[in-house]
Amino acid sequence: MKQTLLLLLLTLSLLGNDFFDDFFTQQIELERQLEDQNLSSDTLEEILVEEDRLFNQFFVDYITKDKKEGGLEQDLYSSEIFRLKRRIQANSQRGNTLAIMRDELKLATFALKQNIWSTMEQVVQAVKLDSYKAFAARLQEIIEKRHEKEPSIDLQKYAYIPKIADPDPLMLSVRANLDEYRYIQNIHNTLSAELIENAKQVYKAGAVYRYGILSLAVIINDSDVARAVDPYLDYVYLSSAKLVYITAILFVIYVVGKTIVFVLQRLLYFVSSDEEDIWYVFEQTTRPFTVLVIILASELVFTVYSGFSDVSWVITLYNIAYVFLVSFLVYRLGNAIAVVKMEQLHSNKFFRNEVVNLGLKVLNGLVGLTALIIILKILNVNLTAILSGLGIGGIAVAFAAKDTIANFFGSVSILLTDLFEQGDWIAVNDMEGTVVEIGLRATTIRTFDNALIAIPNYKLADNGIKNWSRRTMGRRIKMKIGVTYESDMEKIKKAIAEIREMLQNHPGIVTERTEYLSSERQKKLVSKEDLKGIKRLIMVYLDAFGSSSIDILVYCFSRSVIWSEWQEVKEDVLFKIAEILKANDLDFAYPAMTIHQAAPKD
Repeated sequence: MKQTLLLLLLTLSLLGNDFFDDFFTQQIELERQLEDQNLSSDTLEEILVEEDRLFNQFFVDYITKDKKEGGLEQDLYSSEIFRLKRRIQANSQRGNTLAIMRDELKLATFALKQNIWSTMEQVVQAVKLDSYKAFAARLQEIIEKRHEKEPSIDLQKYAYIPKIADPDPLMLSVRANLDEYRYIQNIHNTLSAELIENAKQVYKAGAVYRYGILSLAVIINDSDVARAVDPYLDYVYLSSAKLVYITAILFVIYVVGKTIVFVLQRLLYFVSSDEEDIWYVFEQTTRPFTVLVIILASELVFTVYSGFSDVSWVITLYNIAYVFLVSFLVYRLGNAIAVVKMEQLHSNKFFRNEVVNLGLKVLNGLVGLTALIIILKILNVNLTAILSGLGIGGIAVAFAAKDTIANFFGSVSILLTDLFEQGDWIAVNDMEGTVVEIGLRATTIRTFDNALIAIPNYKLADNGIKNWSRRTMGRRIKMKIGVTYESDMEKIKKAIAEIREMLQNHPGIVTERTEYLSSERQKKLVSKEDLKGIKRLIMVYLDAFGSSSIDILVYCFSRSVIWSEWQEVKEDVLFKIAEILKANDLDFAYPAMTIHQAAPKD
């Protein structure tokens, strides 16, 4: 977009036929100032900057100069060169040495100018090439050949002239021509370096010329309105053409921005058909996109306003802003789409949020790292030296970040081994609770007293983890029921049999007859029911003669592993056991102490 909008170079006014000589006049004045020995460093720098600007302006003006509307003639300086040669011939016959020297200097000066003109004509042809790469190669060839044909003159015979204090007009002309030749020679020598430095802008200016919109700038500049308004716009460094193009830029960017927003809204329907989801993604990306459009508009307006001056530090700031905003836009867009997709796939039992979270964090890190590398490249930072430095200091960095690295590989180990996932009830050492998130550094757990604990991943990977949620069917119910010692043993035996039968027929208790559905096929030989967490054992036995009761062991598993449902089943079992004991005239024992007093001896 920026390259296309370089068409706005057309705002530069077209110069007359003598713009070639005007360029030399301006450059000669700068060369004369550079000879001042009393120049300060700041003044010298300002002159050099102005010299670069004039060269850049000269290239753009020359490339975009329309040959069909009063452009340069193909026989530039030919008539002046012809007259000088005739005059030198005549003065040679008369033996007028000073006149010959004067005209030879002027002739050499015209030869240098003509060489510059010839070079620029070749550059004009080169900018018509289809690619900048081809243009750069052709430009290098032109510069090499121009120095082979560089006209020169022996300045040794003119070495004494500046030392002679002679008011003779002919001598003054020789001195003036000598100074002009030296200045033009410096300009001639500087041309090659300036062409290489401004190669991209020269090629873009040629592209502008080929688009055929040059007449628009002419129409704007030559209109009656422009002639009336431009004197007032000059106070703020504007012109009618600049104002028109700035307005056009703002309008085009506004239309393009609205179009992109509309297209994005349509594309978001492929992500989700839910209006709320689309609005969420759109809301997350609108602000960075708006800022990006504003920054782009400000750069284009600044480029036109400044007359396409090459302010490198401003361009660098804009490029850094673009990298940052595009990265932030990608970050917000990726995260918003991930949120929408995770909510849609949350009900899928094969879908693991932890893997998506880890992948999303890695992608966000890669986006940030890529942006950092591009910004360093824009700032011309030597990335090779930085990477070499990181290699040398890698051991120290790895030692300092050993816990971070261990935590990262710990999280990878947890995900690969599938030890637990979000929502699982786990216990590690003396910590127990529900898993909230498996992060890159730590896993967060919400305890049953509603506290939040962060456990480093490497500790989870190295320690034994008790996962209570990995049970398909069978949560344990274990209890000891004590009856009094005064109970009849036959009634106790009958009660045990009835409790066992009750458990075998209870709908909430797992038995050998209980079936479960599982279509998953294992890739390895394992105890399938132990892998799935299925327990069917039922035990009801006379367990022990306690200190104050006869103990009956009841050991079984509920069908549901959900805590509330398990409690309901356990409660029902307890009520039924109480009914069985009551039906068999058995009483619950309670801790008691019986004191026996021995009868005294006679």
